[in-house]
Amino acid sequence: MVQFSTIKSSVAPRPIKQTGRPSVRMRQYEDYVNAVGPDEAGKLTPEEDETTRSLAMRVSRAAKRVGKTTNTWTRDDAVYFTVS
Repeated sequence: MVQFSTIKSSVAPRPIKQTGRPSVRMRQYEDYVNAVGPDEAGKLTPEEDETTRSLAMRVSRAAKRVGKTTNTWTRDDAVYFTVS
């Protein structure tokens, strides 16, 4: 079982700021979400070691960061998504 406790926030270690490659990828997916218009669907095709599941999760998380909602689905080894 997990152990839980509380401490003063002034004593807690500060979060590590994300730099480099992960933040670049996050911005890239935010750009994908922002590029999809009202009557359009985005399409992402995985390459190399990517999976459709990971692509769909990144799109959904990016949409939340930019204040939008997505509907994602997988078909023929590609991820499709609409934005609202």
